[in-house]
Amino acid sequence: MQPFGSPGLDQAEAVDDGTALIGNFTPAGVDGAMTPEQRKAIAQRIGEDWNRISAAIAELFATGVPGNDPRTQQVIHDHYRWLCHFWTPDRASYLRLAEMYVNQPKFRRRTERRKPKGMAAYLRDAMITYAWAKLR
Repeated sequence: MQPFGSPGLDQAEAVDDGTALIGNFTPAGVDGAMTPEQRKAIAQRIGEDWNRISAAIAELFATGVPGNDPRTQQVIHDHYRWLCHFWTPDRASYLRLAEMYVNQPKFRRRTERRKPKGMAAYLRDAMITYAWAKLR
């Protein structure tokens, strides 16, 4: 089975998408300054996690697995945990993010770049299911 997406964003794409900023934060629980190598390693791991999550969502969508299926909801849980690298969404903010993936052209384009068309709406619907089931 051919996975969707690419093995990763190249640096130009990361700069264009704003994901280059991943390397400019200090993760929760880290005290003191980090070396450039540590920042790069963390940014690479977070980027790899995103590529894995988005490829899994695309695969579920492309194969017709419903957004409320437990397999999809597990990947959405991974998406939620991935977001927690940056902030901890509550139900309301996760629902707003879900809508933003569809309603904001920049986010829709980024979500569906090299992925099946319609994936942004699929992701939104799966996130809504997750938010109402798991978040407060």
